[in-house]
Formats: sequence, C-alpha cells, structure tokens
Amino acid sequence: MEEVIKYFESLEERIATLEAEIASLEAELDELKNRPASEPQVIEKEVVKEVVVEKPVAVAAPVVEPELPVEPEPVPTPAPAPAPVKEEVVSPKAAVYGKAVSDIRQAISLGDRFLYQRELFGQNAELMQRTLAELNELGSFDEAIAYINRFGWDTESSTYQQFIVTLHRRFG
Repeated sequence: MEEVIKYFESLEERIATLEAEIASLEAELDELKNRPASEPQVIEKEVVKEVVVEKPVAVAAPVVEPELPVEPEPVPTPAPAPAPVKEEVVSPKAAVYGKAVSDIRQAISLGDRFLYQRELFGQNAELMQRTLAELNELGSFDEAIAYINRFGWDTESSTYQQFIVTLHRRFG
C-alpha cells in the first residue's frame, strides 16, 4: 500500500513540474505575441555573370597519304551447297489454330488466362483449373465441346471462339 502512495506522490510531483513548465511556455508565447513586429531586413545580393571567351584554335592542314598499290582480289571459291532443308509438314489445322499442345494449359497465355477466368468462368479460378484438367483427360475435340456445352456459354462471344481455338490446339 505504501508503494502505491509513494507512486501517486511521485506522479503529483511530476504533474506539478509539468504544470510549471506549461505556465512558463505560455508566458513566453504571450510575450512573443505582444512583441512589436520588427522591420523587414533587406539583404543585398551580388549578381555575377559568367563571361565565356572563345579563343581561336589552330587547325592543322589535312594529311594526304600516298596511294598504296591495289592487289587483285582473290577469286572466290564456290561455297558448298547447303544441306537440303527438311520441310516440316504442317497440317491445315495447325496452320489455322497454331502448334498442337499436349496440355491445354500450355496453349493459354497469361492474358488469355485472366480473360477466360473473368468472362467464361465468372472469376472462379478453381473452376477454371478443374475444367482445364478435365478437358486434358478427354480423348477428342467432340468430347471437349460436349463437356463445355454444359456451361451454357454464349457461343457467339469472341472469348468463347478464342477458347475453342485453344481446344483445337489441344485436340488437333
């Protein structure tokens, strides 16, 4: 109990000290408020301008080098014939839809991923990932179309058409 009393006494002493400091600061503030304004002081500045003096520079006369004898150009040897280029057979579908992929997720760019998620899957990333995984498991393009028809998407929308192109890349 005595400790509590001593603690409160020390607090009272601290409060008294702070109140005295506040009173002193208030007196200084009143004194500053009542002091007449001093005259503005004019400070003179010295302005120095930089002067640039251009000096003429002597230019040496051009050096003329003597002509060197010209050697005849060597006769080029014919380069070996290039190896025949294997022409990769590109299916008509690959030319239209792009290179075939084994995983549909490889065919979807980051921007398209956000587009499909927003416009086809209603911002549901989990549904989109699950759907892509299930589409990868299907065996044909027709099965994939039958699977996505259950979503009831607008088949005329450009996003839907773009998704169909992606399916073509997966199922060739």
